[in-house]
Amino acid sequence: MLIIPAVDIRAGSCVRLVRGDPNQSTIYSSDPIQMARRWVEEGAKRLHIIDLDGAWSGQPHHLEIAGKIKKEVGCEIQFGGGLREKEMVKRAIDLGLDKLILGTAALDNLTWVKSALDWHADRLIVALDALNNHVTKEGWQEDIAFTVEEALAKMEAMGFQETIFTDINKDGTLEGPNLEAIKKVVSKTRMNVYASGGVSCLKDVQALKQIPGLKGVVIGKALYTGNVVLKECFQ
Repeated sequence: MLIIPAVDIRAGSCVRLVRGDPNQSTIYSSDPIQMARRWVEEGAKRLHIIDLDGAWSGQPHHLEIAGKIKKEVGCEIQFGGGLREKEMVKRAIDLGLDKLILGTAALDNLTWVKSALDWHADRLIVALDALNNHVTKEGWQEDIAFTVEEALAKMEAMGFQETIFTDINKDGTLEGPNLEAIKKVVSKTRMNVYASGGVSCLKDVQALKQIPGLKGVVIGKALYTGNVVLKECFQ
């Protein structure tokens, strides 16, 4: 199972939010590139880089930072935040970014999403951001009328091969992941599933490793607070 440290960027700094709330933001570093380098030096093979400003505005703000991280650190990068047109996906690929995360707005059946999938389905990951079993979009600021199960079926039908499932109620809380919800998502789809939200300690990571078929976990706040030591996750 892949252990994927999160590097969330807001106004050029590395931050963590609580349940996606912009008003509950903690800055952990003014240098996202240095933070990314730290996680790779500790063993990370892939990084989860989110442009929070892009997620809220609908247009990436920090693609160049992500490109610099790829160039200077060299590990696999999955990037999301404001990728809402094919041209931005192309620009991200041109910067060398390995995986591009499309927000749940992709479920709106946008023509460009289908075109992007026909072009590079192996490079695209769809975000499944859920609050109380219903899906959200626009940087988690707006609900849409799909249950998690309905969204999974729609994502598969569109041609996505991978998804990141985030339980918003758990994200940034250090309360432990929603194991039952994650198990259900994995059991309901043929897509590769990555879990995100709530990891608080090494025991949580070990519990996630026991879920058959789960491809990876994104860990954010627990790494920044020291609750989880990245090197120990690989043991």
